[in-house]
Amino acid sequence: MFGASLLNPKVEAHFQAYVVRLVSRENHIKFMMSKPVLSDRLARWYLQFQQFELVYIPQKAIKRQALADFLEDHPIRDDLKLTNELPDEDAMVIEIQPPWKIHFNGAAHHGGGGVGVVFITSQGDVLHYSFMLTQLCCNNVAEYQALIIGLEIAVKIKQCQLQVFGDSYLVINQLLRSYEVKKT
Repeated sequence: MFGASLLNPKVEAHFQAYVVRLVSRENHIKFMMSKPVLSDRLARWYLQFQQFELVYIPQKAIKRQALADFLEDHPIRDDLKLTNELPDEDAMVIEIQPPWKIHFNGAAHHGGGGVGVVFITSQGDVLHYSFMLTQLCCNNVAEYQALIIGLEIAVKIKQCQLQVFGDSYLVINQLLRSYEVKKT
């Protein structure tokens, strides 16, 4: 349990004893959880409802009268007190992981070029990647290719919070928008 519950104890017992099927046109829980940052209240509600087995079912076409009949058959008792207050206890802990680090480097030579990308995860694990470039290019192009490949890998592994490190002042300063790109 997460401290004081948001629900009436009798209702809570039903929520714990059964699978609750939420019929709606939209999956509001999924929508709220897809936000990058949750407000304190939404996060608390989410944690409170995690103890129950809630299943979202998309709503099919429903006649208005059927909904009215349902509400008539299941009235809300007058003695039921609804409240918007949440428990004042610190019921949740949000752990913010530090961003991953990406180190990139590229080098050109007469046969093409090579790039290397190293990821350091928030737990300190190291992931190494290296690739050969088959086209002739200059060192700056190899550096750009290394960064682009590294960012593509980050997107594929769904890691979009990154600290980027490289030894090319040109590439880094263009990323920071300190330098302006003159020619593409």
